[in-house]
Amino acid sequence: MDRKDDMDLESLKNMLSDVPDTDEFDLDSIIAEVSGQAPAKAAEPKITAEPEKPVEPQPAPAAETKAEEPKTAPRNKKDKTAKKAAETAAAEHESVEEAREARIAAREQKMEERERRTAQKIAERQARREAKLAEKEAAEKAAEQQEIVEEAAAEAASRKASISRKQARAARIAADQAEEEEDIKLVDPEVAMHAARRRSGILSFRSLLVLILAAAAAYLSFAPSFEALPLPVVLDILQNPTIGIGALAALQILALLIGIDVFGNGFSSLLHGRPARGTLVSFAALASLLHCASLLVFPDQGGVAVPYTAVSILLLYAEMREARGRSLAQARSYRAVCEAEQPLAVYSHYDSEIDACNAVKCPLYDASSFLTEIERPDTVDRFSLIYTPIALALAIILSLVASFNCGEPVRFFWAFSAILSVSAPVGLLCAFGASYKNTASRLLRSGAAIAGARQANLLRGTEKVMLLENDLFPTGSIELEAIDNLGRITDEQILGCAAALTESAGLELGRVLTDTTKERFGITFTARDVRLVEGGVTGAVGTSRIVLGTAALMVKMGIPIESGHKGQINMYLVVDNALAGVLTMRYQTTKNTYKAMRLMRRMHMNAVLAVRDFNISPAMVEEEFDLRRGFADQPDPTGVDRLLNPNYAKGDAPAAILTREGAGPFMQVLRGADKLAGAVRSALTLGTFAGLLGMLIVFYLLYQNAADALPVMNILLYQIIWYIPVFIITQQTR
Repeated sequence: MDRKDDMDLESLKNMLSDVPDTDEFDLDSIIAEVSGQAPAKAAEPKITAEPEKPVEPQPAPAAETKAEEPKTAPRNKKDKTAKKAAETAAAEHESVEEAREARIAAREQKMEERERRTAQKIAERQARREAKLAEKEAAEKAAEQQEIVEEAAAEAASRKASISRKQARAARIAADQAEEEEDIKLVDPEVAMHAARRRSGILSFRSLLVLILAAAAAYLSFAPSFEALPLPVVLDILQNPTIGIGALAALQILALLIGIDVFGNGFSSLLHGRPARGTLVSFAALASLLHCASLLVFPDQGGVAVPYTAVSILLLYAEMREARGRSLAQARSYRAVCEAEQPLAVYSHYDSEIDACNAVKCPLYDASSFLTEIERPDTVDRFSLIYTPIALALAIILSLVASFNCGEPVRFFWAFSAILSVSAPVGLLCAFGASYKNTASRLLRSGAAIAGARQANLLRGTEKVMLLENDLFPTGSIELEAIDNLGRITDEQILGCAAALTESAGLELGRVLTDTTKERFGITFTARDVRLVEGGVTGAVGTSRIVLGTAALMVKMGIPIESGHKGQINMYLVVDNALAGVLTMRYQTTKNTYKAMRLMRRMHMNAVLAVRDFNISPAMVEEEFDLRRGFADQPDPTGVDRLLNPNYAKGDAPAAILTREGAGPFMQVLRGADKLAGAVRSALTLGTFAGLLGMLIVFYLLYQNAADALPVMNILLYQIIWYIPVFIITQQTR
């Protein structure tokens, strides 16, 4: 470097002296490098206790700047030693700081590692805790789900078993019906009506004659024991046993000739394998004649001296009255069939969808099916198939035991006649005919008829009753009360649109609105694309989309309703998504319908509303007819269509027919069926108990040879006492 550049370097040094003395700028190093000297070692950052004072620049005169030579510090040995010591101290200080910083960094790293491991342990414990909780919750949930599945499976199994029992019962009934129909011969209902009426009249007259003969036989039996009763000596059994017993036998034979058909049917049914109650009556009459013959042949056999002729004739009279009542009831049922042009049938239908038996009204699919049910063997006939063989076998066995116990086999006829005299109580013989006659008479006045006690028992087992619109609100009970026009269309257009929608939907409401439109000379429209929805009906009239429905449907559609229009009998008409008017309807409850609904409540039966009228709801029915909450139930529109299907109960046997519409005749049938089935069941129960108990009592007295306790009077009193409760039960069916 040239010498002349020294002045310039000095000036540069003076200028740079104003720069702050920091670690980034080393003025001596820069000057040495510029002057060509070896650059000093880059100074490390110095950390000193006391900062050096800044060197203030000494400005030189401008004229002497170029002339003066650069001043440099003398470089002696002492300065070098001091500088070296300073550098050594700086290096040591720097190493100490680096060690200190390294220790601090190591501690911080250890703390971070410790915190990381602590956080990791906490996270692991939390994860294990959450896993245990999740596992516990999963186990509890699985247990609950298992319980639910088991309960559902048990319920399904129970329901399946219940359905299986019902299906088995239905299959058994169908098989029995198919077997019984082979022996049933149908005739014209009008011919059958006249034949049944004629037979009932003949039986009524003949039974009266038999009753007179029974009274005469009773007088001949009682008079010898009562001195107050006048009796010719020639007819006195005690004084003249041959003529007296012969007179009783003659009365017995005369009674059998009058009721020869009933007497013969008893043996005929036994020979055909279908023993009836009349079989016991026929055997009782035969045993009485054998007893009379044994008394004439063996007068000193012991036992009672008077045969049980009066009792056997009384049993024949009871059987004839039973046949008369049954024939008269059938005549009235045939009359109802003849008077009805298009009768409706009442069925007891098992609905597998709801697992319940419903009493429903459906068209009579086959007119001959109801006639077959009338002629079909009834409940008492099925009962006789079991009771009669048991009673007859028991009478024979007990008679043999009692007679051989006394060592006198000839007394078998007395024991056999005595036991058979109580084996068929009068209450058992009259368990069905009188009740059926009373029920048929009452139903005929109401426009209905029932097939018998067997079908009545099926109707009695129903759980729900299917009601239609006409059952709840017959023709004339629905009226238009007012129209509230909101100003979009005229009143005539509102009424016409509502009538068109409801008429096309097939509602009873449509007929009412259409008649009202014609009365007001309003406009009639034609609706298309009509569809029933929940709470209303929709369709198109002209180019407008019409909706007619309840307040609930309006809320669902998002159409605001004024507070003054809220009610259960208001219909809201919407034209092109805008409320056009409100139609207020009046649903009046008739007297007969109100009584029918109250009768259903007393019978503890619920109603199924198979109605399409969106104004009729369970809440409305319960409020209008003052019924308990939950009395009525209404399925969805699909369920209503299923219930209204004409083939809903096809395949079931009709239990009754209706010649009039409405809930009144329908409920009268159900009420009559309930009374008839209950009366027959109670009478059969009492009669069976009386028969078995009487046979055991008579056998005990025979075994003890207590002839004084078995006179004719005691047997007659036993029969009459047990008939009194049956008579009272029968009167309840009137």
